[in-house]
Amino acid sequence: MATDQEIRDAGLKFIPQQKYLQNPFELPTTPEEEPVINQGIVNTNAFTGGGGGNDFSVYNPDPNSIINRNYQPNYDYRKSVDYNPELSDLQNQKIMQGTANFKGYDYYNKPDPTGVEKLLGQAINYVPYIGTIKRGAEFLGNALQGVMPINERAILENELRGAGIYTDDIGRIAIGPDGKYNTPEGIMAGYNAYHMNDKTFDKRTANIGKSLQDRTSLTEQQINDIVNEISETGKYSGDLTDEDLGVKNLFSNLINVNKAKFNFRNKKIESDKIYEFEKKRKEEEKLAKQGKIRLGDNLVQDTTYKSDPALSREGRKNYTGKGMAFEKQSGGVTGKGTANERNYGGRKDGGRVGYKHGGLASIL
Repeated sequence: MATDQEIRDAGLKFIPQQKYLQNPFELPTTPEEEPVINQGIVNTNAFTGGGGGNDFSVYNPDPNSIINRNYQPNYDYRKSVDYNPELSDLQNQKIMQGTANFKGYDYYNKPDPTGVEKLLGQAINYVPYIGTIKRGAEFLGNALQGVMPINERAILENELRGAGIYTDDIGRIAIGPDGKYNTPEGIMAGYNAYHMNDKTFDKRTANIGKSLQDRTSLTEQQINDIVNEISETGKYSGDLTDEDLGVKNLFSNLINVNKAKFNFRNKKIESDKIYEFEKKRKEEEKLAKQGKIRLGDNLVQDTTYKSDPALSREGRKNYTGKGMAFEKQSGGVTGKGTANERNYGGRKDGGRVGYKHGGLASIL
């Protein structure tokens, strides 16, 4: 266990004294790997009140920063991925119950508020002035929802929280549960999640790999094989340890950095899909307000359009001559034409067709 002075000397100025922590804090530094200096927010659980879970924000020793642990699943997106839109919620659930990867009702539906939450929500409406403010805020929130841009960073950080990777209020990854740094969730502490990509992890992997080659019997190929396995599966199936190699945390750092990369990449892919889903939904809501509906990538139908009888008569008058779009066609040996051909002017050589007979919707 590091002393309080050793923690301060390592550049971690905001860690409480060891006697105030639930678990002894381990220095996130080793002789083999450079420490993450000025990593900012450190999740020590010192101020959680002994609680856990994802239903509250945890104040950090840094008085200017907060760690957000509140994960909010996007239930609509989940349904869009797995549900048959032509069936009801109950019908979808019954069909999915027989599948091997059935995720359960709660995976797709927001839980009902508890008795206490419901009571508080009702009671606040009767508090003088507060109820009015609450309803005004709800109205304003609904009004702004259609004009505010979709927050890509917020979506990513929310999905990371679902995997136990917490960030502070400016987007920096925090140290993992119980103040542990050398874990897949905490190994990237101090990095800004929104600005991370594969290169962020690969740079650390290269530095650790070089140190392992210099200090142990591991070859470059062996290290690459381990990294590639974790990249494909998210797991390390071997049994090598730091103790086996005679290092303190260096080998476990390699494992955890690449597990972190695997988890981050999957959550980034998921958050990108949610972003596209929300972007499409926002566009559809905008079209709905305009009385339109999208039928394809470049095809939009105006659901409020009503044809002008005068224009219809003018069109028939101008385009019913010989060789024109509405030229009447012979119905066969009788020479009189069918009822449809008389009513709609025929459909010679790709002439215009009424919408109810398969005509083209408006194109943007």
